[in-house]
Amino acid sequence: MAESIVTVFLEKLTDLLSQEAFLLSRVEEQVNLLSIDLEWMRHFLKDADAKRRYDPRIKLWVSQIRDVTYDAEDVIDRFMFEMNHQQQGSLKCLKFLKLRLVHKLESRIREINTKIEKIKAAKSTFVVETLPAASSPNEVVPHRERRAPIVEEVNVVGIQEDAKSVKQKLLNGEMRRAVVSIVGMGGLGKTTLAKKVYNDNDVQQCFDCHAWIYVSQEYTIRELLLGIAVRVGILSEEERSKMNESDLGNSLRDYLTTKKYLIVMDDMWRNEAWDRLGLYFPDSVNGSRVLITSRNKEIGLYADPQTIPHELSFLTEEESWELFLKKIFLAGSANAVCPRELEELGKKIVANCGGLPLAIVVLGGLLSRKEKTPLSWQKVLDSLTWHLNQGPDSCLGVLALSYNDMPYYLKSCFLYCGLFPEDSEIRTDKLIRLWVAEGFIQRRGEEIGEDVAEDHLQELVHRSMIQVAARSFDGRVMSCRMHDLLRDLATSEAKDTKFFEGYGSMDSTSPVSVRRLTIHQGKKTNSKHLHTSRSLRSFICFSVCFQENILRSLHRRVKLLTVLDLERMPINTIPEGIGELIHLKYLCLKYDSPLVL
Repeated sequence: MAESIVTVFLEKLTDLLSQEAFLLSRVEEQVNLLSIDLEWMRHFLKDADAKRRYDPRIKLWVSQIRDVTYDAEDVIDRFMFEMNHQQQGSLKCLKFLKLRLVHKLESRIREINTKIEKIKAAKSTFVVETLPAASSPNEVVPHRERRAPIVEEVNVVGIQEDAKSVKQKLLNGEMRRAVVSIVGMGGLGKTTLAKKVYNDNDVQQCFDCHAWIYVSQEYTIRELLLGIAVRVGILSEEERSKMNESDLGNSLRDYLTTKKYLIVMDDMWRNEAWDRLGLYFPDSVNGSRVLITSRNKEIGLYADPQTIPHELSFLTEEESWELFLKKIFLAGSANAVCPRELEELGKKIVANCGGLPLAIVVLGGLLSRKEKTPLSWQKVLDSLTWHLNQGPDSCLGVLALSYNDMPYYLKSCFLYCGLFPEDSEIRTDKLIRLWVAEGFIQRRGEEIGEDVAEDHLQELVHRSMIQVAARSFDGRVMSCRMHDLLRDLATSEAKDTKFFEGYGSMDSTSPVSVRRLTIHQGKKTNSKHLHTSRSLRSFICFSVCFQENILRSLHRRVKLLTVLDLERMPINTIPEGIGELIHLKYLCLKYDSPLVL
């Protein structure tokens, strides 16, 4: 991750040197020295980044590089902000102020260069050696032909019998409203199985109405009820917006009373969710069903003690190999064939996945981007073995390898997906604009940033690091999701590298050093906390988290904002001073009435 941070900042330095022609020669010299030193460090960061998770000495060295890069970025951005702020006044006064600011810039960059020299000198102390590499350290953003993306295969390996069993529970049996549950550890394919059954023609035709909602660990009952109401098609948008939780639930229950319905509650973590939602699912003794997926078997039994939960098991050795081949060689086909010279290596790689479908698919996504040669696969096996030796969790080892193997230009894009709420459906048009605004997308010839970003999105899909939620008629990805375990990896990595913080989880991080802050459902904040985050670059709010008047003084304290997303906060006026935020590249507002400018 530090490699990506340094690379993005080096681009900013290049822009600075080309735009600020008035810089004194001594400042230009210091900036060039900073650029050279960071470029030197970048060559060691790919291997060091992977090892820092398991070696505290290397973790310290990498964090020092990251922090000094952040310091340099703050110095440059504040300089540009102050230069823009001092544009008023007489020409003579303006010239004096510019010289003073340039002198201050030169002094601060000199201090940073001194820090970097000490960090460079400490490299041998930290013993940053090369670990078995699954990919080349010098990767560039590749050019790709513009093409319609492939339609992802549905992972049905090893779940045919499971699908039959769950389908039978939905269609047959008692007429009472039964709750059918699919349970098992994360990554076993509970959602995949539920989707296969839910989309089955017989199932679709058997029920009058259907709805699928993602519950997850953070939720509000009103949002879940609203999701069901939208999917079954009751009430207008205006009617729904005026209803509280109770009114919405009662309207839904009245509607479902006369229907044979199927409701899917995916990724349920607590009994409380059933206690508060289940009372709106009437039992009209007409064969209605609720389908739950959960890691906890007790939740299924709690919702319906009379129906035995369907427990998913690990894939067999043969099923694991079949899924692995389908992912790498011929997605969606049962006729995938592995070259004979790769078979032994491939089976050793698959054996390390322990029959967990998510691990197999993610590792297959990694290998699908590699050369199909024994040397390339041996490198992956060596790297996988190294990661697995660092801890007992084989799935975490596979996911960590897949993340560390990604080129630097994908890592920031992947981690950024983790700042969205768990199980949320992420609109890709929004995601792509955010990536571009954050500076994650490197120039690639004459292509516009959005096209390059769309290629990055496709690569994450091919690697199975994100999942497609919906496609347009021409095959483009309209929305995506992150698997829980991959999101856990992203949020853990983001916190460890100070990439972003979720409000309420900043026990070990000073508010002053937070660069991206996201607030999810049910979290509340205040102006004091927000205004002390002097280095804040991005503020994304997924819930109504504070009063509108707090925004009025935002620009005075948080001057370096690049992204301000208040889509979930209804406002009536554009926040004061927005025009003074010269680094702002993305602004998203929601309003219930005409905005006051």
